[in-house]
Amino acid sequence: MVQKNTSSGIETYLRLLRYVGRYWLAFLVSVLGLLMHSAAEIAFVDLLGYITDTVGVMTAGAQEGAELPSTGLTAFFASTLFADSSLHNSAMVIPLFLIAVSFVRGFGYLIGSYGLAYVANYLVHALRTDILAKYLNLPFNFFDRAMAGHLVSVVTFNVQQVTEAGTRAVKTLLQQGSLVLGLMGYLFYVNWKLTLFFIAVMPIIALLVSVVSKRFRIISRRIQLAMGDVTHVTQEVVNGHQEVRMFGGADVERSRMEAASHSNRRQNMKMAFTEGVSNPLVMLIVSLAFGAITAFMLSPSILSTMTTGSFITFLVASGMLIKPIRQLTEINSAIQRGIAAAQSIFEVLDTDSELDRGTVETDAVRGSFEFRDVCFSYQGTGRQVLNNISFKVEAGQTIALVGSSGSGKTSLVSLIPRFYNLEEGAILLDGLDIKDYTLASLRQQIAIVSQNVTLFNSSIYNNIAYGELSNSQAERVEAAAKIAHAHEFIQEFPEAYNTPIGDDGAMLSGGQRQRIAIARAILKDAPVLILDEATSALDTDSERFIQAALEDLMKDRTTFVIAHRLSTVEKADRILVMEEGRIIEQGTHDQLLAASGRYAQLYDHEFTRPGVVGE
Repeated sequence: MVQKNTSSGIETYLRLLRYVGRYWLAFLVSVLGLLMHSAAEIAFVDLLGYITDTVGVMTAGAQEGAELPSTGLTAFFASTLFADSSLHNSAMVIPLFLIAVSFVRGFGYLIGSYGLAYVANYLVHALRTDILAKYLNLPFNFFDRAMAGHLVSVVTFNVQQVTEAGTRAVKTLLQQGSLVLGLMGYLFYVNWKLTLFFIAVMPIIALLVSVVSKRFRIISRRIQLAMGDVTHVTQEVVNGHQEVRMFGGADVERSRMEAASHSNRRQNMKMAFTEGVSNPLVMLIVSLAFGAITAFMLSPSILSTMTTGSFITFLVASGMLIKPIRQLTEINSAIQRGIAAAQSIFEVLDTDSELDRGTVETDAVRGSFEFRDVCFSYQGTGRQVLNNISFKVEAGQTIALVGSSGSGKTSLVSLIPRFYNLEEGAILLDGLDIKDYTLASLRQQIAIVSQNVTLFNSSIYNNIAYGELSNSQAERVEAAAKIAHAHEFIQEFPEAYNTPIGDDGAMLSGGQRQRIAIARAILKDAPVLILDEATSALDTDSERFIQAALEDLMKDRTTFVIAHRLSTVEKADRILVMEEGRIIEQGTHDQLLAASGRYAQLYDHEFTRPGVVGE
C-alpha cells in the first residue's frame, strides 16, 4: 500500500539532503571551495576601494613618503605584510593582491564545482539504485495499480529533477547565499546605516518567494504526471508497434502522444510564466532599494563621512547584491521541482514491501499441498476471484486446472509462490503454511513457465541460466535446452548460445521464446512446477516433442498445469474444473467425461469444432 507523503517541503528537502550526506567529504570540500569563491568576490570589491583611494592619494600630489590607505580589508592585510606603509609599496600590494584574489577565486570555483558534480552523479546513482531495489521488493498489487511508464519516469525524469534540487540548487544556495551574506556583512562594515535599506526589503522578498514556491511545487507535480504519461504512451507504442500498424492505430497513438505532450508543454509554460513574473518583481524591489541608497549616498552629509574608495566599494558591493539575489530567486523553481519529485520518489520508497514474516528456510520440499477454504480478491476491485477453494495434492501429482476465461485458474496458482497474499484460508506445503516459509526459500522450490514469457536483452545462455542459475555448468544448460527442444534452433545461430536475442527476445519467434522459458524452468529443477499454458505458442510438431519432454520433467514433481487445450491434460492425476472462482468438478479425465458435466462440454466443444477453448 502506498503511504501518502504528507511531509512539508522543508522536511522532504532535508530528507533529500541526507542522501547528499552520504558523500559528506566531497560535499564539505565543495562547500569550502564555494565559500572561497565568494570570499574572493568580496575581497575583489575591497581591493577596488583600496586602488581608488591609492590613486586618489597619488593624483593629489602626494610625496614618496606618503602612506597607503589605512581603511578596508586590503589595507589591513597590506599593513600586516608590509611594515613600511608607503606609496611605493602599492606597486607590489595591488598586483600581488589581484593575483592572489584571482587564484583563490578560480581554485575555489574549481573544487566547488567539481565536488558538487561528484556528489550529483553519485546522488543520481544512489537514488536510481534505491528505487530499483525497492521495485524488486514491492508487492505484485503495486504493479497491478501503477502504469509502467510512470514507474520508469520516476527513475529517469524525477531523479534528474531531484538532482537539480540536491546539487545545483545547493551550489547556488551556498555560492550566492554566502556571497549575499558576505556582501551584507561588508556593507555593514563600510556603512551600517545605509545597509539598513537593504534589510528593510528582505521581508517583502521572503513573502514573495514563499507564495511563488507553493505555485512552483503544484506545477512541478503536474509536469511529472504529464511526463509520466509521455513515457507511458511512448513505451506502449514501442512495445506494440506491430498491433499499431496492423490495426491502423497510428492516428490514435499520435493523438494520445499529442495530448500528453501538450499537457507537459502547457505545464512547463505555466512554470516559465511564474518564473518570468516572480524574478523581475524581486529585481524591481532590490533595484528600488539600490536606487534609494544611491540617492541617499549622494547627499553631502553622507559623502562627508566616506572616502572615495569606501564610496565606490559600497556602491559596487550593493550593486553586486542584485545578481546573487536574482539567482537565488531563480533557483527556487529548481528547488520546488526537486521537492515535488522527491515526494514522488519517497512515496515509492515508503511503500510497504512484500510481506515476508516467514522464518522457515529449507533446501528442498516434498511438494504436498493442501488448500483450505482459500478466498481471494484483487486489491481495490471488491470482487472475489476465489471462493472457498479446498483440495489436497500429494507430492509428485499433476493437477490440471481447466475452465472458461476468468474462472480463477491463474489467480489460484499465483497464490502458491505468494505473488499475492491470501485474505482467508490457508495453503499448506508439506504440512506447513506457506506464510511460514521465507519468500526466498519458498520460491526456490518453484519453477514457473507462463503464457506471457519474459526474456531479457542478453544472450540465449544468460536467459536460460538466469539469476541464481547463472553459475550453472554449460553442460547442464545445454541439456536443459535439449529437453525443451531448443538446442536445435540455438545451434543454427552463428553465435549459438552466445547469440543476443534483443529486447524481450525480439530476435526469436514466439515458439522459440517459449522454449527458452521452458529450458530455464528445466534448469532450475525445482520440486514444484507451474505450467501456465506453457505450450501455447508452439507449433504442432514442437508441441509434440515438448509435451513428451514435459511429461518426463513432471515425473516425481508436484505440477500445476493450466491448460486450454484439454488434450494436453488427459494424463493428469486429477483435473479441477473451475467456474467463477469455485471448483465445480474434479476427477480424472475418464471420470469427468463419464460424469457428462462441464468438463465434458468443454471437451466436446474442443473436438467437435475447430478452435481452442481459451481463457
